[in-house]
Amino acid sequence: MPKSSLERALEKYQKEAAKNVNKKIQADKRLADKQRREASRQAQIEARRERAASIVNGQPTIGGLKIIDYTAEKLVSMICDGYKREDFKMTNNDIEIPEYLERDLQFEFEKLKQYGLISQFAYYISGVWEISILPSLLSYLQDKENVMKQKQKTNNYTNIFHGDVSDIQIQQGTNHSTQMKNAATDFDYEAVGNIIEQIRKYDGMLDTEFGKSASVLREKMEEISSLVQRQENSGKIQILLGDIKNLAIGVGGSLIASGILSALQKIM
Repeated sequence: MPKSSLERALEKYQKEAAKNVNKKIQADKRLADKQRREASRQAQIEARRERAASIVNGQPTIGGLKIIDYTAEKLVSMICDGYKREDFKMTNNDIEIPEYLERDLQFEFEKLKQYGLISQFAYYISGVWEISILPSLLSYLQDKENVMKQKQKTNNYTNIFHGDVSDIQIQQGTNHSTQMKNAATDFDYEAVGNIIEQIRKYDGMLDTEFGKSASVLREKMEEISSLVQRQENSGKIQILLGDIKNLAIGVGGSLIASGILSALQKIM
């Protein structure tokens, strides 16, 4: 028996209703997926901010100038060398970033922002990026050189000690004099070398624990080892040890990072 007009109308209505329900389900699913992606993105941004803050806040201030960490200073130097414009803007087309910085460039930009050297940055999955430079970035290297010279000049004329003091030699008002200091109180290259070797024992786990920062950590350890073998440039070694400390702080919750921090406390 042919369907009546009422039956056909009801059947059409039911199909349309089912179609609309399916559309709503798909729309709700897309919205939920979008919200999950956005929540994940915001969580990554917040984690990056906190990680950067742990390094930035740990850096010293000398003569009113915040001294930035070693990796950030390398990036600042590259930006200063490559900046040829007059609009305080820079993009990926202006300079070539080395691979060890490119791997976590958003993190490095976040540090520069917290240091007060750039006002904002945009980074895209394709690798395209743009930053807005502040004048303080372009003058940072010269500003640092000035405050370090001033600090050195002050140290040449003033000795200030806080707390217990031992094995200190001060000689004033004498000409053509010679002083000997016990070598045991000099920089302990052997202790530094031993700590680097301890960290290397866990090399196979560094990628898991430190992620993209593992390669940076290895580069700094190699540089320290080279200086230790030659027993030279203790000041540079101290800076590199500080960078390793910042990397360990930035990981957070890692047993290896905790071990590194504990070991560094003995020599820093």
